[in-house]
Amino acid sequence: MKYRLIMNGNCFEGSAHILSDNEVKKIREYQNKNGIDTLTEMHSELTDILGTENYIPDQHTNYWMNATSFKDSRLNFVLTDENDKLIWRSKEIRDIEETPWIDEVSNEDLNAPELLAYKGPGNVELDAYPYQTKSNILLYYQELRGTLVSYKVESEREPKPSDFALTTRSLETPYYEIELVDKIFHKGKYLERLYDHEEYRVKNLTIELFTLEDV
Repeated sequence: MKYRLIMNGNCFEGSAHILSDNEVKKIREYQNKNGIDTLTEMHSELTDILGTENYIPDQHTNYWMNATSFKDSRLNFVLTDENDKLIWRSKEIRDIEETPWIDEVSNEDLNAPELLAYKGPGNVELDAYPYQTKSNILLYYQELRGTLVSYKVESEREPKPSDFALTTRSLETPYYEIELVDKIFHKGKYLERLYDHEEYRVKNLTIELFTLEDV
């Protein structure tokens, strides 16, 4: 039978973009000229400053884009059948290390980064932490409330919460980390994210620029 696992809670939808020193200078000059305190205030101008051929935060970037849920107290799951009938609601989906079938998960599924829509050349991280090879990073993310991601599940019997497990990925910046849900497994089988069951409202928008001076 076919089922749908719906992930609810506080959702994350964001991207990171690697900037040159000259692009950082352009952004800072625009801020100073227009008396703007934060990049969030000028979110609609950033694409014009950097050029649509280089940067559209939710469509085109040179580093990563990701859409998932925060791993926090609001994270919960809903299972429905193929007729959208509710079967259960639960917060009891475990971290994969706690499951009895962790050895069934392939290293490829466990370790490969899960990125949405775009993967920059050589990118194996989900971070906003500057290094010598990427000394300036523009971080853009929205906090949403509701449903952003769901998963299709095929099972001969009705799945239980204990049949599922998740992994997390920490988004690191020079000043804080954000813990995000990375992958979901059903009895060791990796489930692909779907974005065809979205129902959310926007809570907050954050845009920050980190350079080597922040490290």
